[in-house]
Amino acid sequence: MTRTYFQCLAERDGAAALRVCTDLLDAGRSPVDVLLDIVAPAQHEVGQRWASGEWTVAHEHAATAISESVAVALGARIPVPDRTRGHVVMACAEREWHGLPARLVAYALQEAGWQTTFLGASTSPAQFARFLDDVDADAVAISCSVAASLPAARRMIDASREVGLPVLVGGGAFGADDTRAKALGATAWAPDARSAVSALAAITPPPLDPAIGRRAGLDEHAELVLRFAEFRIATRSRWACETPLAEDALDHALHSLSATLLTNDPRLLHEADDWLSTLFKARNEDPAAVGSLWTALRATVGEPLPEASRHLAALTA
Repeated sequence: MTRTYFQCLAERDGAAALRVCTDLLDAGRSPVDVLLDIVAPAQHEVGQRWASGEWTVAHEHAATAISESVAVALGARIPVPDRTRGHVVMACAEREWHGLPARLVAYALQEAGWQTTFLGASTSPAQFARFLDDVDADAVAISCSVAASLPAARRMIDASREVGLPVLVGGGAFGADDTRAKALGATAWAPDARSAVSALAAITPPPLDPAIGRRAGLDEHAELVLRFAEFRIATRSRWACETPLAEDALDHALHSLSATLLTNDPRLLHEADDWLSTLFKARNEDPAAVGSLWTALRATVGEPLPEASRHLAALTA
């Protein structure tokens, strides 16, 4: 059924996509099972088609819009429990525009008996903090799939901890284990929606710990944020690459380095290197340009940011 649903997305046939899912509901499947077992894998394929260059950004957006509307329709069919297990505020970190995965987690939590408030994509940390002051919440869940959003995710985690709320995090930017989640002060991490249900049931409000987050590299992260434009210009002047991908690749590299300093997890750089290399190959660009990008970046930040230089040296060794 996933292939059938994906074909509906490829043909941009929203009515047919919804029929595939409602037929499964009529056959006895739960809304969340359909969302996680049919819609989510199809959306992963949508992302792969974009990354490989088979689909344009517009094609990907059209498919995602269909899946978002299907998700809302199926979410409306999740039964409302007579008594809730508590109120969870679900949000995407600022600059995180992939709202569908977070929506699916919110629906999984709702089906498990939680009252959920989903704030949508790219939530400002300041507005998020104000919202927590205005509502009666029992826990917070934060989604983040791109490294550039991890600093904002940390500010949201801090805001939640300040009011004594436990924080569950997930998404590709947090990696394959809880290392980055712990580094940013989250209470728990979950790799997927079903695990999020179990993780949320197990966590309790964290103690307020003023020492959390004091790690090597944080000062350099702050300096990189302040001097981002300066470092970007200097790196670009050193990087002899004229591909149309150059500007986005440079931003991705800088944001990944920033997130590495913030979390002290060098795997972020390796993930960025793999992603950029795959993207360059898919677009028929020279993947060797990715290596020269890291070299140019290290030459730029090496003196003012020794911790960053150490991470970049390890990557290019």
